[in-house]
Amino acid sequence: MIKPYQLTPVLIQLMYGTAFSLCTLITMNDLFYRKIKRPVFFLVISGLLFGAAAFIENIWFGSMILEPLFLLHTAAAFFILTKKSRDHLLSLVLAELFSASLICSVQTAIFSVSNVTERKFIGVTLLYLSAYIIATGFVYLLKVLARSDDRESLSIPQMILLTGITASVTAIIGRSFSMSDYVPDVSPEAAIPSMLMLMSVTVLLLLSVKQQQAKRFREMTELSEQYMIAQARHFEQTRAADAEMRMLRHDMKNHITVMNGLYRSGKTDELGEYLNGLSDSFADSLAVNDTGSEIADAIISEKRAAAETSRTKLVCDGSLKGLAINAVILCTVLSNLLDNAIEAAEQTDNERIITLTAKRTSSFYFISISNPCRGYVDVSADMITTKPDREHHGLGLKSVRNTLEKCGGTLELSCKKAGEGYVFTAEVILPANK
Repeated sequence: MIKPYQLTPVLIQLMYGTAFSLCTLITMNDLFYRKIKRPVFFLVISGLLFGAAAFIENIWFGSMILEPLFLLHTAAAFFILTKKSRDHLLSLVLAELFSASLICSVQTAIFSVSNVTERKFIGVTLLYLSAYIIATGFVYLLKVLARSDDRESLSIPQMILLTGITASVTAIIGRSFSMSDYVPDVSPEAAIPSMLMLMSVTVLLLLSVKQQQAKRFREMTELSEQYMIAQARHFEQTRAADAEMRMLRHDMKNHITVMNGLYRSGKTDELGEYLNGLSDSFADSLAVNDTGSEIADAIISEKRAAAETSRTKLVCDGSLKGLAINAVILCTVLSNLLDNAIEAAEQTDNERIITLTAKRTSSFYFISISNPCRGYVDVSADMITTKPDREHHGLGLKSVRNTLEKCGGTLELSCKKAGEGYVFTAEVILPANK
């Protein structure tokens, strides 16, 4: 017959599994800022799994080995919740270690301040339940403190530093005070280092978030300056083109007279050369782009001039008229994608033509940028893996994705065989404001 004391570890592990999974999900999604799925059933299954394992091991084997459970939890969370990338795998492992250490520290603090010398079934269970509730509440508090509209994901070194300090201090506290298997016997002094550790984690996390925000602010400032410079150049180009067009119209009578004379004289070759020269003059005058968006026009004009220095042609077709979007956001998207396209096109020996197509439907704007590239670009989930072109297409894409996510847009990448080379295409979808 199963006795009440045998159910203690089962209930404790059931609660622990649920709290551990919830803390891991919050840490991964809201503290480390790696977006994952958050199904409620995963929390329930985790709790039941930990509880069932504790029941089986305690009844039949007399002891519990938790390492296989943690490995199973990591594998299940990786395949069910994440995007199955190396970055998400490392972030998940660190989030689990961070959550386990945090729960252990809170648990130590709870038992150290409880002056109950003989803890029975109900007392032990309530103490553990209190520890798990407080630990989960503390992680949720960190989530609230770290919340921001312009947040960026923590870098790998920042996650390692935060988790490393939490785990190492927890281990030191654990080794400094004796603990039994199920009912920690902790002296009252253990509460002080545990609380200091929790405070240090809070400060370190907020400093990491503020550092990312400061970096983001610097990037936004630089983009704003780039946009202002591009806009000034665009206005200057527009004014110069308008002046040149007025001159061409003014001289048109003289051009017609010359062409008529060449025609009457039968000098068709000279007439052809004259027409070609006149066509080039018109083409130069019409080189200023007109998409219906002054922001896009300014950026495209600047990038067209940059492309021409490497004998690359930027062709634009379509309209972005009515696109109501922040100038910095559009500058981030177009500048990074066009820079990558120009840099990649420079590496090819084929015809260097970059095509930008824009159009609108009833619910969204569609922007497509295609460029030739020297080799095949392998596009997967969040990362691009390619040999010759990795350095070119990899730059700025993360910034573009993060920016588009914040305004409800998406970015799709593809690479297809075209003749003797390949064509890389970036497709952006932006919501249309109705």
